[in-house]
Amino acid sequence: MSRDLMVQIIDDFGREIGTQLDVDDEAYCCLAVDDEVQIHLKFNEHFNGMIFYTELGEVPNIGKKEILRHYVMQNGSIDSDNLTFSFDAESKQIGMVRALPTAFMNVDNFKKILEKFIEHYQKEHEDMEKFLRGELPRDDIQFASSGEGIDEAVPMGAMDPQFMRM
Repeated sequence: MSRDLMVQIIDDFGREIGTQLDVDDEAYCCLAVDDEVQIHLKFNEHFNGMIFYTELGEVPNIGKKEILRHYVMQNGSIDSDNLTFSFDAESKQIGMVRALPTAFMNVDNFKKILEKFIEHYQKEHEDMEKFLRGELPRDDIQFASSGEGIDEAVPMGAMDPQFMRM
């Protein structure tokens, strides 16, 4: 039933924006937003919900550790708004995902969720561009040492003995 609801929501949304959006037999639909971003929507029967997915950009080899650490830490951040970040080793792309149950979703909720997802994409894509320019945010990473050959970053919580006892 929720798959049918997802199809209906996407169909209704398409009509509201003046286009036909098709969901294929695999319960998948792709939205292009401002020629800048593609948002992939897919129904997932395991949790009976909709997955929103987009790629933020390719991770270069230089700075790769820092970029991946940043996004690993974002996965646990309360500010991430239930987003999950992934890395595809084959394409070298950072992906941004949000999964939501469809049971209580309607077209108005979908539009709000999509808008927030696009806002997060824009912020994270901007951060990715900063990474590529060498402007890595280091405020959320504590480096163990600045000594040569020691460049491992440790999440702040891992340094707290209270955190270690949990």
